[in-house]
Amino acid sequence: MSSAQGNEDASSATRLGRILLVDDQAQNRDMLGRRLERRGYDVVLRETAVGIEDAIEELNIELVLLDWMMPERSGLDALQGIRQRFDAEHVPVIVVTALDDGDIVSKALEGGANDYITKPIDLRVLTARVKAQLDRRQAVLELDAIRASLERTVQERTQDLVSANETLSAEIGEREAAEARAQSLARHDPLTGLANRRHFLEELDRRIALVGGEENAFALMFVDLDRFKPINDVHGHAIGDQLLQVIGTRLQACIRDDSFSARLGGDEFAVLLEGPGGREAVAAAARRILHELSAPILVNGLKLTVGASIGISLCPEDGRDAAELLQRGDAAMLRAKEDRGAYKFFDSSIDQELKSKAALETELRTAIPNGDIVPYFQPVVHCDTGELAGFEVLARWPHRERGMISPADFIPVAEDAGLVDAMFWALLAQACRKALDAPGEFILAVNISPSQVRDQWFPEKVLRTLRETGFPAQRLEIEVTESAMIGDVARAKSSLMSLKNQGVRIALDDFGTGYSSLFLLRELPIDKAEDRPLVRCAHHNRSRKRDYRWCACGPGQSAGTEGDGRRR
Repeated sequence: MSSAQGNEDASSATRLGRILLVDDQAQNRDMLGRRLERRGYDVVLRETAVGIEDAIEELNIELVLLDWMMPERSGLDALQGIRQRFDAEHVPVIVVTALDDGDIVSKALEGGANDYITKPIDLRVLTARVKAQLDRRQAVLELDAIRASLERTVQERTQDLVSANETLSAEIGEREAAEARAQSLARHDPLTGLANRRHFLEELDRRIALVGGEENAFALMFVDLDRFKPINDVHGHAIGDQLLQVIGTRLQACIRDDSFSARLGGDEFAVLLEGPGGREAVAAAARRILHELSAPILVNGLKLTVGASIGISLCPEDGRDAAELLQRGDAAMLRAKEDRGAYKFFDSSIDQELKSKAALETELRTAIPNGDIVPYFQPVVHCDTGELAGFEVLARWPHRERGMISPADFIPVAEDAGLVDAMFWALLAQACRKALDAPGEFILAVNISPSQVRDQWFPEKVLRTLRETGFPAQRLEIEVTESAMIGDVARAKSSLMSLKNQGVRIALDDFGTGYSSLFLLRELPIDKAEDRPLVRCAHHNRSRKRDYRWCACGPGQSAGTEGDGRRR
């Protein structure tokens, strides 16, 4: 197997074809390269799509296996660059993607990809598709040669021309079939076979246009699974995918032929329910769906129970605009989520809540850049001595008209609006500046969200804030919860180690509430472990507190108990 600068003198007579494999993940790249070489292909490896056009020309590449999601240059950009210099017949491109998404597949095929394959890769399928594309390329090359020869001796090579035309017709048929598959993928969810979000929105607009007074009235149902995420996290995506397939089948079986079901993405489904009967008929359908989706599902020997919550908006009663119906159905679903396994119709109380949240979001978008969300400093003291050790930064909003707005009110709104990240950085900068002016060398502790743990640029953003404010890294403590790291401990370890190496302290918050506490203490650069639930029971069970301290402490680590407003 050769690198991007690999040998070019391999005999073309002893290999099946030269393939350029582009993947930024070394493990995937090396494993797939070895397997293809064992099947007789000459494989050239590259970890980036930057400069791929020149590499194709210099290395006489016959086929490109292109990963869709890469950091330096995306698969789409690379594909467009390839097609500017090489046509699809002479340099076929097979796109490799981890996202079984019709829109992505459609973009790839429209952008000039010859075929696609999804991860995890079935090597037999990949080998068959590679062979088909190389055979097709060889046929095109032969056709080129035939055409060149025909220009010289048309009369002598009539039969060859007929054969070439037959090959070309087959090519056109295959391309038309690929386009038909792409169109189907663009409108249907490949996992469940239900309509996808794009198709659903088109159907919603179509049905709204048909509504008269009470004629052609319909209900929009948002169906959100209740316990899918923990099942997916514990048992893996393969089990989760099989579970979603069964859910899709059950959902489709619950509704009439004139109704319409779709998977909107993840564990979210939707139904457009036609027919007479009013609210009671809709409620009966909702109860039927909830009953079917709450029944246990057997997957690979596992008996799994999911359940769902349903939010319902009615057209025309709740609106004649698609965006309005979607928003109101989603709001009703969130209200149903509070009870789990329930269905809720949109009503005026939900409408008032929506308006209140919308108004709060509007103010929040101004408050964050204006610095109206301010840091409050909760003292942290040593348990034994009572001495002040530092402060934990808490977000507070002293509103000029409403008074102090509770974080319980504005934090969920910020999360739904995607404003948490902006609020965090504004709050951190304010806190660092204020703490820098305060007397003493106290530690400043801040909590981070799961999305920040997974952000590869998070360490650099923290260090940039420290540089801009002049706050010492040694006085900053990052608090991260166990649950925020489950699923990608390697990424969390990399980010936290980058900060640790610059002097930032790392604390594991809510230690002991997850199933992997000791594993995380061993794997991550933790300076301190904290536990709020434990400090409450420590007053009643001193022996458990001692056990906790012994369990949490490792080389270079400290154990601490934490409670809202308590000493630790």
